[in-house]
Amino acid sequence: MNIVFFSVKDTAAKLRTLCDVASEHLHKGQSLLILVPDATVHVFVDELLWRLPEEGFLPHPSKLLWIDTEAKEATSLFNLRPIPFTEKISYKTIYELEDHTSPERLQLSRKRYAAYRELSLSISEL
Repeated sequence: MNIVFFSVKDTAAKLRTLCDVASEHLHKGQSLLILVPDATVHVFVDELLWRLPEEGFLPHPSKLLWIDTEAKEATSLFNLRPIPFTEKISYKTIYELEDHTSPERLQLSRKRYAAYRELSLSISEL
């Protein structure tokens, strides 16, 4: 399993990164689970993927977004929760944001990074 952290400095970069990763998986025919912290974020991300990119949209099933970890058949996971994904389900890649939009979000990013490091997982930074 590989953990990929994307460094983002503002909200636009966060949204662009999420859409780029989802688009890449869609075009390659690869499954991606986007794990969200709550129903409000679920609705926001669902609407975002229908709106962006501006030159089109990302057609996606509603099962792409989960508040819990029920979609075990996905090969990759984009974790938008403030906590690390440490469940026993194995994914090829877990995507995370190194979020510099506030000191609190950066601290949460660092805690997730440390948790993955403690598990001796391979971590890449982009």
